[in-house]
Formats: sequence, C-alpha cells, structure tokens
Amino acid sequence: MKNILITGKNGFIAKNLISELKNSGSYNILEYDRLTTEKELREYCTKTDVVVHLAGVNRPLEISEYAEGNNELTSSLISMLEEVNNTCPIIMSSSIQAEKENPYGISKKAAEDILFTYSEKNK
Repeated sequence: MKNILITGKNGFIAKNLISELKNSGSYNILEYDRLTTEKELREYCTKTDVVVHLAGVNRPLEISEYAEGNNELTSSLISMLEEVNNTCPIIMSSSIQAEKENPYGISKKAAEDILFTYSEKNK
C-alpha cells in the first residue's frame, strides 16, 4: 500500500482528495496541517511514497504570511525530505497568480521555483 502525504489537509481540495483516496482503500494517507508537529512531519517524510502539496496561504492577516505559508513551507518540506533521503515525487497546486507581481503571486512563484530546483536535482 502506497503512503501519500497530503499537506493542507483542511483545505477544500485536500479534504476531497483525502476522502476519495481513503474510499479507494488502496492508499495510506498521511495528513499534514498547521498543527502537525515537526516530529510527525519528519516521520511522514521518511515513509511517504509521494507528496501532494496543497498547503498554502492565500488570505493572510499580514503580507509576510504569504512567504511563510507558501515558499518557506515548501522549502521546509523539501529540506525535511532531503534530510531523510527521500526523493519521492511531489505534486503541488499553484495558482495563475504565480505569473503576477503581487505578494501572493510572488510567494507561489517562489514555491514553484523551489520545486523545479528539487526536481532537476533529483530527476
């Protein structure tokens, strides 16, 4: 049974994806949200076969939260996967806003760039 790590477990897309994958009975779902501890995330990164990265920030109270919730979270996830020597595939949702010069778009573009670098490095 494949392990799938899904970030942003409380978001609309993640909730529906988790439900469908659990209903199939073919996958073990590892769910990440803001309350997941670093220890739990490290364990998930150790045993996951694929990451579906849906976590992110699109309506923050402070502009700085865009970077924290989008590119910094993506960077932390990649770092943790690298620390445990897991080069599993990562599927990430982004936004058409990544093409725009606004704080949200800049943070989503930065997250994309982090993943492109990871992809090139790990084939």
